[in-house]
Amino acid sequence: MAIGRVIAGFLSLVLAGQCLARVDADFEAAAALEELHAAQYAYTLAMEQVQIARVNLEQANAHAIAVGAILEPGEPAPATPPVAQPQTPPAATPPPPPEVIKKKDNGPSFWTGWKRSVRLGFNTSSGNTENTNLNIQFHTKRKSKKYLTKFDSEYRFATRNGVDSQNRLDLDFRHEWLAPEGHKVGWWTTASFEADEFQDWDYRASAHAGISYQFVKNDKTNLKGRTGFGGSQTFGGTVDDFRPEALVTGIDLKHRFNDIMNIEGGSEYFVDISQVTRDRLNNHLKWNILLDKESNMNLQFKLTHKFDSEPGGTKDNNDIFFDITVGWQF
Repeated sequence: MAIGRVIAGFLSLVLAGQCLARVDADFEAAAALEELHAAQYAYTLAMEQVQIARVNLEQANAHAIAVGAILEPGEPAPATPPVAQPQTPPAATPPPPPEVIKKKDNGPSFWTGWKRSVRLGFNTSSGNTENTNLNIQFHTKRKSKKYLTKFDSEYRFATRNGVDSQNRLDLDFRHEWLAPEGHKVGWWTTASFEADEFQDWDYRASAHAGISYQFVKNDKTNLKGRTGFGGSQTFGGTVDDFRPEALVTGIDLKHRFNDIMNIEGGSEYFVDISQVTRDRLNNHLKWNILLDKESNMNLQFKLTHKFDSEPGGTKDNNDIFFDITVGWQF
């Protein structure tokens, strides 16, 4: 009995599946018939539109033939008269370009390209000994391919126990005609003015000119030698006299260690032509350290030595100055 029920259930499922499949087939057939009827209706509408367009085209052609806009089929086209070609005028000869007058390149203006710097040094002490020292400097320089012009000024003032011990002003001007590219020989001229309360003289003015020779010049080192002639004149001393002088030896050195540190040095040895036993010697050495690149603030240690074989009166032959200053370039 159980087997019979299973077989009967199975047959019932098969019959139900066939019935469902038949129903689905009938639905699909009805849908397909509806799509066929819709397609036939769309085709009929399209043919009607084509017929209407054909009638409109025939009417438009007939109207165009009536007004002469187009020719009837088979009618020959009328002859077209030749069109006269426009005469091309001869090309005009362009005028010659204006003559370009080349101006001589004398380099930048003398008043442009100057670099300026100020320096300040000050120290004081009190107690058993009271000292005050002041150092103020102003420098300006302009360099081009052909020229180097510079002006240096320095003022020193010092007191010791309330009494002035130093009061000195130095002004120096130099102009150089630099050696052309590939050459080593150039020219130079200088002028200087000194005022010193503690010398035998009150003022001294000097001027010299001569020739220079470039020994070394590269990215780090610049070494130059100078020689020439000139003279110096003192005022306000026990004996005011003029000395015709020869610059026997002049040395200018600048060496850059890196972007932060460099040194500068110079030496000048003058001999009185009228009396060779009288001579003068000027030496200086500077050590520059960049403190701040953005503001161009730098620190400088400077040693200056001046020698005069005949300073006048009872004055010492040697003057030595050591200065520590902070400077800004602008």
